[in-house]
Amino acid sequence: MNFALLGCDPDTLELAKAVARSDEHRLVWAHDLGQFAPAIRAASPGVLIAEHWEGLLAGATADVVIVSRSADQEGRTEQLRKLAQAGTTMIVSHPVLDSMLVYYELDMIRQESRAVMLPYVPESSHPAWRRLAELAGDPATGPLGVLEQIVIEHSFVTRGRSDVLHGFVRDMELVRPLAGAIDKVSAMTSAGVRSSPEAINYGTLSVQMSGTSNVLVRWSVLAADAESSRFTLLGTRGRAVLDAVKTGPWQLEVRDGQTVTESFASGDAAAGLRQLVERLPNADAGLPDWIDACRTMELADAVEHSLQRGRTIELFFETPSEQATFKGVMSGIGCLLLIAGLLVLVVATTAVHAGVPLADYWPFLLLGVLVIFLVLQALRLVFPAESPPTDNTKRSP
Repeated sequence: MNFALLGCDPDTLELAKAVARSDEHRLVWAHDLGQFAPAIRAASPGVLIAEHWEGLLAGATADVVIVSRSADQEGRTEQLRKLAQAGTTMIVSHPVLDSMLVYYELDMIRQESRAVMLPYVPESSHPAWRRLAELAGDPATGPLGVLEQIVIEHSFVTRGRSDVLHGFVRDMELVRPLAGAIDKVSAMTSAGVRSSPEAINYGTLSVQMSGTSNVLVRWSVLAADAESSRFTLLGTRGRAVLDAVKTGPWQLEVRDGQTVTESFASGDAAAGLRQLVERLPNADAGLPDWIDACRTMELADAVEHSLQRGRTIELFFETPSEQATFKGVMSGIGCLLLIAGLLVLVVATTAVHAGVPLADYWPFLLLGVLVIFLVLQALRLVFPAESPPTDNTKRSP
């Protein structure tokens, strides 16, 4: 299988190296590598470094495009839109953008074009995380029992908005399959409630979340000399603590009457590559996909809304579609017509009593507008029928 690399970041660099080392795949094309260009050339000497990215749209350059995060968010957004419209198969570094709305827009485009878009979070293929997910997924006989709480402490070197929200999204992409459908988000910082966007101190962010599975999730920021995450899972029979560091082995400690500690070597990008390639022929085979990535981005968006409004935000996770958008627009127009009709009634009757020419015809004009509005309702028949909603939050990572 031939791979192309659009941009490069630390995560996709390791994935590209895994492609180059593989006997089954080749890295054949790359663009916008920045400081990572020497490393990519060293890993894959035969790779074509292109000056323009539009060559990907023809579809003959590579079978799969690996898309990295970029400082140019607008440029990356436009590239993703066009690639999705072209039906391109993509593995996308998650979060590739900061905008939840763009994520949902891309989801609508990929549904229409049948493009395959898989979010890439390298920690999801780490053997320590897979072991933890296995323990949490066996409430009947597992050492944890029924999961009740998940506590995440994320340590950052720099605690700006972008760094903190990026870490939040990555952690929650891992946790959501264990926690179930999260529909309530409450956030707080040292700046207090109802903070303006400029006054929010993300370095002290603390978030509490809950949902339909009755699992309480707490996420908080810590300052440290190196970035890491500590995941603590509390169940009815025991607890598990996973220390996940950027570099070095991960430590998993399980307590259920006795304490068992396991050490796992650093994750191998080759394992993540194998997992992604296996999913490409059937991207909806019960594993986290692009709509899951959208919902995790919605959690991050809810965090900011909670800080600005000073209250708990409730989420409904309605999947956007053309039909739903049409219904929303028609509902808005209907409300506007009701209000306009009342104003027209007052103005027109006054004009009739004042003897304004043609004012007597106002009922026919209003009737014509309402008939046109009713006829427009038939346009909903041009949209495909909506499929029943599915809940993907229970799937294993």
